[in-house]
Amino acid sequence: MRTWRCVGRAGTVRVQAAPNGRDEARLGLSVPGMAGAVERNRVRRRLREAARELHDHRGYDLIVSADASVLTVPFSLLRDQVEAAARGAVARARVAAGPLAPVPAPAAGKP
Repeated sequence: MRTWRCVGRAGTVRVQAAPNGRDEARLGLSVPGMAGAVERNRVRRRLREAARELHDHRGYDLIVSADASVLTVPFSLLRDQVEAAARGAVARARVAAGPLAPVPAPAAGKP
């Protein structure tokens, strides 16, 4: 069981990060407190699209969490919130891992 302690928040978005020992970022979504499946799926689709650019955080598992309020946030703001929260969570995870924690190099051919 993984202990998620490195959290970043921005606006209505919360991101948890933990090193995964891989040369890729993995994404999980958490949408708590939804009244129904339609609303939950709309929130998940928006979060997934907003998190599409999080591949820059190679070597970390990221869990993006938000509630139904993200349905009313302009998409560009939501994308900025997801990125800011992820940067904060990954920065905390790097500090928690210690000074000798390796930072994975970008894979060849990927931006």
